[in-house]
Amino acid sequence: MVKGIIGVSLVFLVCILLWSFYEMRPVEGKAEKPFILKEKADIGELAEKLEKEGFIRNKFMFTMYGMITGKQSNMTAGEHTLKQGSDYKSLFKDLSTLDQETEAVEIVIPEGITVIEIADRLSKNGITSRDKFINTAKTWNNLRDDQLEHLQLKDKKVQKGTKYAMEGLLFPDTYFFEKQLDAKEVIRQMTDRFIEKTNSIEIKTGQTPYEWITLASIIEKEALLNKEKPKIAGVFVNRIEDKKKLQSCSTVQYLLDKPKAVLKRKDLKVKSPYNTYKNPGLPPAPIASPDLHSLRAAADPEKHDYYYFVAKQDGTWSHYFAKTYKEHRKYTKLSGNY
Repeated sequence: MVKGIIGVSLVFLVCILLWSFYEMRPVEGKAEKPFILKEKADIGELAEKLEKEGFIRNKFMFTMYGMITGKQSNMTAGEHTLKQGSDYKSLFKDLSTLDQETEAVEIVIPEGITVIEIADRLSKNGITSRDKFINTAKTWNNLRDDQLEHLQLKDKKVQKGTKYAMEGLLFPDTYFFEKQLDAKEVIRQMTDRFIEKTNSIEIKTGQTPYEWITLASIIEKEALLNKEKPKIAGVFVNRIEDKKKLQSCSTVQYLLDKPKAVLKRKDLKVKSPYNTYKNPGLPPAPIASPDLHSLRAAADPEKHDYYYFVAKQDGTWSHYFAKTYKEHRKYTKLSGNY
């Protein structure tokens, strides 16, 4: 019986140790974020905040590590820059010194924004060079191998006619960037945020991740009401499956130097792989940074038999949906759009 108790105890101890090591693993991601440590911060409250903001997996294990090693007593109050993917030792080291800290600038990247607009915001705030950011965004070759593998872009070439391969992969969110960063680092951090935020989304359309993001970007520019996004996604998927042109005005607007309130027929004849009035299927790349609502809609579109939609132009931001072109023409006469 004594041997049995000892055996069970050893097994229990091994399980506890394995669980501890599992919970102490660094979180996924490489993004850097600012973290403010207040004077006389309680280690428990600190651990809870670190877990909530995505720096650690388990607040209890972090608290115990700090108390057992005595590292909690070396923490310095102030604004620190912490990196996701750091182990406990590195986190405590970063929380214990302010010698190499630099000022972080808050940048808000709204949904539906384009590479050009992101470059303008970053440059205006002194984060990185506008021209370097734009040139770097023309290809995805500057991403890390793990990012390329996650997005299934490794060994794939950018399609001919693509304006910015990184369009759509730069997640719209609030960032804290240091000034004078390399454009590659900014793009990698924004792509890390995209992967982090979309990791749980399951693509149910059979599309590649890049095709899914491209579709989501079109939905983002076409729909203002989140509740309509799955239905609009369903329209585009129906047209793709039936070999019909998408005929999305947003893809044409993307080609223009300045977007127009209403497109004219001559605008729809512009020669470009992005013009979905002239070319079948999706454009070669995304046309904006989609939000989570658009990404979820593109991944799991509503199933229906609608093939057309047009804005109502009545101040509600909603659309008329039609199954046939004849019905669609009736709605376009009401709204004044094509």
